[in-house]
Amino acid sequence: MALMPNPMMLYAFAGALIIGAASGYKVRDWQCDAAFAKALEKAEKLRVKKQEVVDNVSQTYEVERDQANVVATERTNTIREIYKTAPAVPVDCAAPDALRGVLESSVRDANAATSGEPSVKVPNTPSPTNLFNRP
Repeated sequence: MALMPNPMMLYAFAGALIIGAASGYKVRDWQCDAAFAKALEKAEKLRVKKQEVVDNVSQTYEVERDQANVVATERTNTIREIYKTAPAVPVDCAAPDALRGVLESSVRDANAATSGEPSVKVPNTPSPTNLFNRP
């Protein structure tokens, strides 16, 4: 006849096994949390170093931009002074009508291309002749 184990012993053994497995998972969870915290600290230190580099570049850019703004303002003022004192262009020095037409059509084509509309036809183009002499 086979020995029958005591059911209380089986329950105690199963409970100890479950508690041991749960404890192992909990300890592993704590280890993962510690490793994650360490990685976050390392990433934060790296972020601070990178932020210092970005701050230095940004500060250099702002200084150079301010200097460039001063130069651009001086250049603009110089151009204004030159044109302020320059004599007016005589009327007889205007561009010929053909040249003006080409420039205006270029502006219209550029505006049409920007807005996505089809380009308009070139002004002053002769219409095709009627090949079949029909009215």
